[in-house]
Amino acid sequence: MAIDMSEYIFIGVVCKYGSTPGTVVVRRPDKDDRTTAELYVLSRCTHQTKDYWMPDIDDQVLCILTPNPGGKGPGAGYVAGAIYSEADPPAETDTSTRSIRYKDGSYIVNKGGAMEIHASKSLKITAPTININ
Repeated sequence: MAIDMSEYIFIGVVCKYGSTPGTVVVRRPDKDDRTTAELYVLSRCTHQTKDYWMPDIDDQVLCILTPNPGGKGPGAGYVAGAIYSEADPPAETDTSTRSIRYKDGSYIVNKGGAMEIHASKSLKITAPTININ
């Protein structure tokens, strides 16, 4: 029996945040806008070092569902990441640049070691020693 992979791997749109921390609900335009159960958002680190991010509402995301342990249809699901598109292009075009840009206008940009930090309100730095040269 052939498995329809579009039931397990698909592109959807985040429509709300889940009640469980780290989850979202995704609308499936390919399935008459049917919504998923809460899907966990994948992260790079979740144990001792934590890297937190959540996709925005209306972000286009790649979703992966695991097979149901009972063998009938999909089981648990995950959001692998947001997807760049014509409507939502990358903020940078230089592949050696890493940036985080926030909707409030704040940003952190690293262009090959040249760092720029802009806070739209305030910036707090706490450390035993701070060296500025």
